[in-house]
Amino acid sequence: MKNVIQLLIILSLVITNLLSAQNQDRIEENKILEAINLADKALVVYNKDMLLKAREVFEKESDNLTCLFFQTFCEYKLLEMSSRPGNGDLFDKIYDTAVENAEQLSSAEGFESEGKTLLAGIYMMKIASNPMSAVSLTTKIHALLDEAQSINSSNPRSYIIRGIMKFQTPAMFGGSLEDAVKNFSKAIQLFEKEDQVEPVKPHWGYLESIIWMGLAQEKLENFDAAKFAYQKVLNLEPDYTWVKYSLLPNLLKKIGN
Repeated sequence: MKNVIQLLIILSLVITNLLSAQNQDRIEENKILEAINLADKALVVYNKDMLLKAREVFEKESDNLTCLFFQTFCEYKLLEMSSRPGNGDLFDKIYDTAVENAEQLSSAEGFESEGKTLLAGIYMMKIASNPMSAVSLTTKIHALLDEAQSINSSNPRSYIIRGIMKFQTPAMFGGSLEDAVKNFSKAIQLFEKEDQVEPVKPHWGYLESIIWMGLAQEKLENFDAAKFAYQKVLNLEPDYTWVKYSLLPNLLKKIGN
């Protein structure tokens, strides 16, 4: 009888510990999902502080490759926000870490294409911050995108970065608005063919690809196509700050609507 009681006590402790561990795992999963949602929202409202807060959550769990991916994604977007004049301190603070994290993802099973795409995007932000670095980084960026697409030709994010590079690079150095449009179109098609992606999987870029399509069409003076793109973004996400308060109003003013 004594042995039975001891066995029941041990079994009870084991079950309690298992339930406690499962509960802790659920708490951590919820924190990660909340941080992902916060990062997504930060892009819509273009809020650097929200993005920094999300990054802090991922950074604490960076041994988890999913968290490392989202941390690196936040860093890429923070570099984008801080590549403009007056934000150099933040850029310099996180650039090296972002490169290291993207390099780690580039060799991590299941994340190779996403890692190389993010690394290309991070280098692209370096060019935005320091145009002279284009001399050494442009070839490297396109090589990374070639590798990303050879690993996964259906990765829409790689076509966004390629399109932005083609959009931003002067024609004499290989830039082309027509090539940019082709890449943004490819990205949009891939996004729209995808099955619904789980929130914990890489999913950024759909609205961004439509916005860049609008920017390219506007520069080509295809104003109806640009207006269609911007309006499409707002139909999907009515509070997208950049489009709602800048891109679409400025376009309408330009064309007299």
